[in-house]
Amino acid sequence: MKVSYSIEEAAEATGYSTDTIRRALRNNDMTARYANSKPVILSTELSGWLEALPTEAPKR
Repeated sequence: MKVSYSIEEAAEATGYSTDTIRRALRNNDMTARYANSKPVILSTELSGWLEALPTEAPKR
């Protein structure tokens, strides 16, 4: 199991786009750590974000 992910790896691991991952970071729904200037997302942070997603689809 990976301990951390780049934005691209997080997108691939979750099936979401890099734009969605970046939006979650920008909206403070998820927090990145920084190794030098490169953002890294801890696996626990990514799991927490996924677990916090709604359990029902939005009504149209």
